[in-house]
Amino acid sequence: MAKLVMGYWDCPVCGNKEIRGDVTNCPSCGRARGDVKFYVKGYSEGDSLREEELNQFERLDKKKAEEMGSNPDWYCSFCNSLNSDKADVCSNCGATRADSEANYFDRLKKKQEEEAAEYAAQHANDPKQKRSLKPLIIIAVIVLALVSVFAWMNGNKTAGDLKVTDISWIRNINIEENRMFSESGWSLPAGAEQTGTKREIHHYDSVLDHYENVKVRRSRQVFDHNETTLEDNGNGTFREVSRPVYKTEYYTETEKRPVYRQVPRYATKYYYNIWRWTPSRDVTASGTDHEAAWPVPELAENEREGARTEDYRFTVEHTEKKSDPTTYSLAESDWMQINVGDQLFITSKRTGSNPYISDEKGNKLAEIRQVK
Repeated sequence: MAKLVMGYWDCPVCGNKEIRGDVTNCPSCGRARGDVKFYVKGYSEGDSLREEELNQFERLDKKKAEEMGSNPDWYCSFCNSLNSDKADVCSNCGATRADSEANYFDRLKKKQEEEAAEYAAQHANDPKQKRSLKPLIIIAVIVLALVSVFAWMNGNKTAGDLKVTDISWIRNINIEENRMFSESGWSLPAGAEQTGTKREIHHYDSVLDHYENVKVRRSRQVFDHNETTLEDNGNGTFREVSRPVYKTEYYTETEKRPVYRQVPRYATKYYYNIWRWTPSRDVTASGTDHEAAWPVPELAENEREGARTEDYRFTVEHTEKKSDPTTYSLAESDWMQINVGDQLFITSKRTGSNPYISDEKGNKLAEIRQVK
């Protein structure tokens, strides 16, 4: 059986306070204890106490604890009298406990619900506090500003006073040369001419050498003390409910750890000569007209054509304001439609994304990329 602590109650009729829990009638006005709220002097519900702190309360001895018990009082459904858990018959009207349903906690819960309902009814017609619209207005202004900035940043700007001042093209062919390289490896590639071999370290294996003792710091949870809370029994007493509290303890432990050594593993390494195609030079053709053509390279016996690249550009200047010329690159098919002297519309996002050739309304006609 858990240890019990004496509780107290206050008389709701005459206001007499700190009446012992084993007293069922108010010593001042004689009113029956009824549905009161029990408490322990100097203790707040839910507080945790150490063992030495429990000595400030009146702890019941074994005889007194057995006499009062630890179960809640019960209410007689016929006369509303409060009776001890040990009584099977109502001390006021003689009705049996079997005919009653509510105990101290049931009655206390019902009382709290009734009080809450009464409070709500009393304040149902209170004028509601008018909610300030100022925070909502501030939020609306901020949202509107953000939307406006976003729309402006993602909007288009179209320049129409642009005149083409230059067009150009360039085509390039990379020439590859077949050269001989001296290389080495752990296998002989196809087509290679071996020049020699040698036993060399291929890799290292970790091999157990020995064990060594190492001190390791570890932690564990060890019992420190008990903390106790007082819980209402509903009969004028409180029971002590204890739980253990642990602390972290650190200690040093010696353990054996393996130590490895690195053992070299040898293999045959091949040395060889091998012919490979490698970039050697570029052959380029360019012009400032629409007659774009690929260059015709002269190839030596050990050469071949490699990758081809091409670039098509045009330059524009503002006709109404002075600014530096701007050069753009674009696909050949679109570039072929552009001539020196043409007036163009170029549209771009304010965020700086790639511009494009457009009509005067900003509708896209061709993708372009500005050349820095």
